Amino acid sequence: MDRLCKKYCVFFILMILYNFAHAESIELGMSTSLSGPNQLLGREMYQGMNAFFNEINQQGGIHGQMINLTVLDDGYEPDSVIANINKLIDQHNVIAIVGNAGTPTAAIAAPMANARGIVFYGAFTGADLLRKTPPDPYIFNFRASYRQEMEVIVQDILDHGISPFRIALFLQDDSLGQTGYDITKAALEKFGFNQIDQLLLTRYPRNSLAIQGAINAMIQVSPEPEAIIIVGAYQPAAQFIRFSHRIFPNARFYNLSFSAAYLLANALPGIHGRIYMTQVVPPAETYSEERNFIWREGYLAAQVLVKALKSISGNINSDSLKHALEALDSSNLEGFGTINLAADDHQASDHVWLTHLDKTRKWNSVKATGDDD
Repeated sequence: MDRLCKKYCVFFILMILYNFAHAESIELGMSTSLSGPNQLLGREMYQGMNAFFNEINQQGGIHGQMINLTVLDDGYEPDSVIANINKLIDQHNVIAIVGNAGTPTAAIAAPMANARGIVFYGAFTGADLLRKTPPDPYIFNFRASYRQEMEVIVQDILDHGISPFRIALFLQDDSLGQTGYDITKAALEKFGFNQIDQLLLTRYPRNSLAIQGAINAMIQVSPEPEAIIIVGAYQPAAQFIRFSHRIFPNARFYNLSFSAAYLLANALPGIHGRIYMTQVVPPAETYSEERNFIWREGYLAAQVLVKALKSISGNINSDSLKHALEALDSSNLEGFGTINLAADDHQASDHVWLTHLDKTRKWNSVKATGDDD
């Protein structure tokens, strides 16, 4: 009997210690690409967010509670996302899914989190599917949208006197690429061009370097393109630019931010000029591959999340975090600019920078848009 009593006492003590430890942490989760061709995107986003969370933990956490970020690998494959999201919610008891990398995976993860009443925040994608009107209750974005990025690209193309008929598209063959097509169409229509079906549209399979078909199609088109809009991952984008940079000596190559600036630059040794990319964080005064655009996006996105967490006076859970994010209103992030969140506006930033790759492989700002411009 005494032995049984001791066994139960030990069990209850362990349960109390477990619950105490759990209560002392704010559990966040991330499903992202840690393997496969796009693993560096996920790793940089994770490292940027976690760097700021670690700074907060070293300062005592949020009202004494430490932030714990659990990251699971989905390989940038939608099929892996379902198990990851369920595991993060059911086993790790996360109050938010943060920093997802990519549109195809967000298309699975965001609706799952939203349906379970779990905040889905700061994904590394500007896709419309995360930006509904009115917004989905638990889905929040840090970055500007791909639609806003594309408007900056199209404006620059037209400002250089390039006819819309001389634009070609190179797109990833999935939801990201479809988003690229939709936002290009919308941007061109905004500037009065309604014949996107007349433009050359090429695609490549996700997680592959099968770009030869697209190049062959562009070689055969007449007149040859003067502006090529690329919506895809950095490796196929780099492969495409390497082959076509000399084939089309007058063409300008425009990439959305998803192509990962420093990774694209590193994949194009000796190639510069006529290569542009939109960014959703400003170029740093001092270039650093360790703290690149993606890392800094994660770091800045984490700052906004922490602002919301610090404002919660009661229990910190997904619902209180949701309301705290919606109540942030307008505030300033040092070195970035104004962010704004509200019940009817779940996107913190509207800032976009168009950058140009120079011969030192540094991305320099050409123009910027946003609330302060």
